[in-house]
Amino acid sequence: MGKLFDRIITVSLNPALDVTLWVNTMDFNEPNKTSAEKVYAGGKAINIARVFASYGQKDVRCLGVAGSDNYNTFTALLDKDGVQYDFVQIPGAVRENLTLVIPDKRVLKVNRAGCPVSAKAMHEVKDRILREIDGQGCCLIVFAGSLPPNITPEAYKSFILSVKRENAKIALDSAVFHVEDMEELRPFLIKPNLPEFRAMCGTDLRTEQSIVKFAKVLSASVTHVLVSLGSKGLLYVGEGGGARLIPSPVEVRSTIGAGDTTLASFIYALEEGEDPATAAHFAAAAGTASVTLDGTDIVSRKLVEDMMPSIMVKNVKV
Repeated sequence: MGKLFDRIITVSLNPALDVTLWVNTMDFNEPNKTSAEKVYAGGKAINIARVFASYGQKDVRCLGVAGSDNYNTFTALLDKDGVQYDFVQIPGAVRENLTLVIPDKRVLKVNRAGCPVSAKAMHEVKDRILREIDGQGCCLIVFAGSLPPNITPEAYKSFILSVKRENAKIALDSAVFHVEDMEELRPFLIKPNLPEFRAMCGTDLRTEQSIVKFAKVLSASVTHVLVSLGSKGLLYVGEGGGARLIPSPVEVRSTIGAGDTTLASFIYALEEGEDPATAAHFAAAAGTASVTLDGTDIVSRKLVEDMMPSIMVKNVKV
């Protein structure tokens, strides 16, 4: 079976350097010294591209914007991870997101806002996306991550619609859209976590039945609906039915990037010719494997495959 997509593009309008610091003390009067630290190129679209690179997927490129002040530091990390990229450089620096791991294993995350992106830079990103998909077969454009401080959800939606083409499907992992937007955008795939899914649907969704119900509603506009449920696993609703993926308990080291790993792994498994339910199983195993790693370390295919038997699969009526 041939691949679904001739090219996959991930779009990052607000990339980051993910800095994870471990400290042995939590003293509010004296400086706390780090016992270890790691720095990764990050942001959802970046992490998704890093996962694809880890799996050996060649036809994937990350496009977007990146601040020029620390551009070389940022791209050196991408080069190390084998990620293909093409960024419009903008004034300022790629933001640093800080994660502090304190002695009792609790984690404090602080995400900076990032740089404003000019209309000129947005036009240049659009041109580069269109150049990438022009003359190609079927392409997938993955829009993922937070927005720059000056870009509204309405402007973001307009931007996505402006690059949507007959040969280009879109995938979304963003907290800014609602059910009505899905009817207009009609994405190939969405992957909200539960708080994002509640916000998207405008309701609390306190029971699993209510989550399934709204996933079914969305499946009228979305080909594949994945909802991350944290330690409780993953829900898939889409073509050919639905599945509930429930992981065995694991030791959690970091949840950063687990959702990005889930999304990338679902697409990767579809690309490998798996049916959607099997792809969701692989994705749930990947997300679970991801949380056992430090910082935003990236999973390997072997690690995911070793995790798959520990994931319980239940069919969901749709």
